[in-house]
Amino acid sequence: MKQIYYYLLLFTFALTACQAPDGDIYILYDNDVHCAIDGYEKMAALKADYLHQSIYVNVVSCGDFVQGNKVGSISKGRYPVAIMNAVPYDYVTLGNHEFDYGIPQMKKLMWWLRAKCVCCNVDYEPTGKPLYPAYDIRTYGTTDVAFVGVATPTTLTTSVPTNFQNEKGEILYNFHRDDLMEVVQKAVNAARADGADYVVVLSHLGDNTPEVSSMDLIANTTGIDVVLDGHAHHLFNMKVTNAVGDSVIVASTGHDFSSIGRLLITKEGQLSNELIDMASYEGTHSRLHTRIASVMKRVNAKTDRYVGFAQMPLVDSDADGNRLVRLGETNLGDFVADAMRVVSKSDIGIANAGGLRASLKAGNITYGDVLQVLPFNNTLYKIEVSGQRLIDALEIGVAAYPKENGDLLHVSGIRYSFDPSIPSSIHLDVEGFCDSIGDSRRVQTVEIERNGEWLPIHPDSMYTVGGQSYNLVFDGSSGMFRNTQLVDDIEHISDVDVVIRYMGLLGDTIRVSQYGKSQERIRIL
Repeated sequence: MKQIYYYLLLFTFALTACQAPDGDIYILYDNDVHCAIDGYEKMAALKADYLHQSIYVNVVSCGDFVQGNKVGSISKGRYPVAIMNAVPYDYVTLGNHEFDYGIPQMKKLMWWLRAKCVCCNVDYEPTGKPLYPAYDIRTYGTTDVAFVGVATPTTLTTSVPTNFQNEKGEILYNFHRDDLMEVVQKAVNAARADGADYVVVLSHLGDNTPEVSSMDLIANTTGIDVVLDGHAHHLFNMKVTNAVGDSVIVASTGHDFSSIGRLLITKEGQLSNELIDMASYEGTHSRLHTRIASVMKRVNAKTDRYVGFAQMPLVDSDADGNRLVRLGETNLGDFVADAMRVVSKSDIGIANAGGLRASLKAGNITYGDVLQVLPFNNTLYKIEVSGQRLIDALEIGVAAYPKENGDLLHVSGIRYSFDPSIPSSIHLDVEGFCDSIGDSRRVQTVEIERNGEWLPIHPDSMYTVGGQSYNLVFDGSSGMFRNTQLVDDIEHISDVDVVIRYMGLLGDTIRVSQYGKSQERIRIL
């Protein structure tokens, strides 16, 4: 009898909810969480808070949630998805790092995820069919809101490029780099034709991406009310005008749950947006807290092994959290590049800035700490390249300066200088790979160390380079190391184990005398 009464209550509640009068709509959102799963407790707590104010509360993500630290790397994205399901989320779009474990794993993760994945600009080329629906419409009483997803076209080069190719190297996936505005506009128009009163874009474009940004998207489209943005890791909340002068809200929450966004659509039809600082939000959620603690116990059991000691921090960012590693030299970049060179026994070591995801703290270092720095499951390779190919790769890395660039190369065994006042002459093809460099070059000098002397790199000479598979085999650095001569795959050793092996060669201690200050390997003229 009690069971019948329970189900009757549930039915009555559901019927009441379906017939509820229009109310305020709350859309909570994040971007670029990168496996910072502690933040999901606060997202769940915030959701519970707003459910006291309205029955219309949804949670969405603008991408990059399954990769970025040891939680994702250990589980290939399964642990973050499990925690998101416990919140639960309602909609997500694809960040470039959702593809890092390969297309088959990405599809599994999206299937496991309770949220609907929307993305208007990723097609499978052989069939021309989209991977996921361009949009979905959620009905709140008599109000319909469309959620349109947009992935960055740079995914082809900012994830692992070979994930999108067949065995012949042909690109199998179209991210609509050249006609993105038309593709998004088509999706928006279709959503409006389907009855959407409001259109909210879940964007993983970034506000300052050189190729195409969220600001470009708004300026060249109509019919969008709100763009919730990700990819650039920036924190902003503003209004900008679209192609016909209408005002559009555009916002981004930063990264790693530094804040959570709250979009409000009132029952009177007013739109407003707020960024809620998570450092000052004190909400808790016991069920999520327990679930997260259980996941972290499993992760830490695999990652708490001691591997070395650092006499000082090795940094990717400054004390205020501003990322440095994509703008110039840091001791972390020097250290990782040294590890690549020494362990591979190469002339030169390189490490791309986009692959360095966290600082190493001073004191005892665990396997998990190193995995936080290098979470992308790369392996060590050794190739042979011409001096000119190396110079070109360095040129690509400084092309965006003073903006951040994940292609910036931290180096070992060489040093280089560049002049940012010279306009970049890099030209990228439709897939985002470099197809030419003009006469205007920023890189001014490149020197290699030989027996304690610094000598100019010779464009026609051949040099061995040790580095990660992303750069040397999987077409990272905008494809500059394509079709080079492979010398060795170094036992298929992971980049994490490369760093640990290098620390062993240093006597398990990273010393101030070697890495306490800049070694002037990257000089800005």
